[in-house]
Amino acid sequence: MEEIKCIFCEIESSQVVIEENGYQGKKCPQCGLIYVSPRPSFDEIVSLYGHDQAHISSASHISDSFQKRLYARHNLGIIRSVVKSGALLEIGAGAGYFLDEARKIGFYPFGLELNPAQADFIRSELKIPCAESPLSTTVFEGKKFDLVYHCDVIGHFFEPISDFRKMNAVMQDGSFLIFETGNLGDVDQHYFKYFQRFQYPDHLFSFSTDSLSKLLDRTGFEVLKIYRYAILPQLILNQLTAGIRQRFFKSARQQGSSANGGRAGKTAGGIQQSRMGLTLKMVIGPVWDYLNYLLRYKVGALLPKKGRPQSIIVIAQKRKTVG
Repeated sequence: MEEIKCIFCEIESSQVVIEENGYQGKKCPQCGLIYVSPRPSFDEIVSLYGHDQAHISSASHISDSFQKRLYARHNLGIIRSVVKSGALLEIGAGAGYFLDEARKIGFYPFGLELNPAQADFIRSELKIPCAESPLSTTVFEGKKFDLVYHCDVIGHFFEPISDFRKMNAVMQDGSFLIFETGNLGDVDQHYFKYFQRFQYPDHLFSFSTDSLSKLLDRTGFEVLKIYRYAILPQLILNQLTAGIRQRFFKSARQQGSSANGGRAGKTAGGIQQSRMGLTLKMVIGPVWDYLNYLLRYKVGALLPKKGRPQSIIVIAQKRKTVG
């Protein structure tokens, strides 16, 4: 375990604002960055993904096609306002659904994904190039990209300043870096109770607007625009319904298992019950996902945001080199 300081202000903080799974999130009093300290080593973090031990499993990523594609289409609508085509690199590509949607509208997609099951799914099922490695300047034989994208990944970076410099290095001059993340460093601590989990130690950093600005400025990017979506209604809804949803989907899984050979599946009544459970899951799942989508991006765009939890989409451009 390693003690660290704020990566921007280089000062130690004694203000612990999050405690989860034996880890502490400390908040920098100057820039608002929240960082895990002490933290696991880089190899330990990489091992979480390599052994499918992160908070969200590869099976969940792969099965969540409807929601991931829904969110991807929303973000691609914003992306196309600044760049309409070209070579696209997604860092932390998950199951690759964003890349697949981007390909449909004219981009040439490439992915980086540390989880081997997800990377294999992207390559074998979606037929999209995907490397199982951290970002480096030699990835995909040194290819330069017109767009680099990541969603809810920035908090996972072990060395954000170094990683953003690597992003800059694999991009064409004047190309775009676009990413979605939270604003936890700006959030009044009163609202932390609405988060069911902070995913420690998967998440190592949570940013404020100030710390994001410092990160982008230091690594050669200019912020063009930030889209903001209040997510408090979504957090409250998910918290209130967590128990109900867990019981429902557990029941649906059990019924599905019965249909595939369990004792209940050996009777006509058991088969009918199993089919009903799976049908309900197939219907209710997308409805639930669409409700969350509406709350986040449609309702959330209109609600008050100051001091409240948000999902933000940052549009930044690589500064052109001189000479």
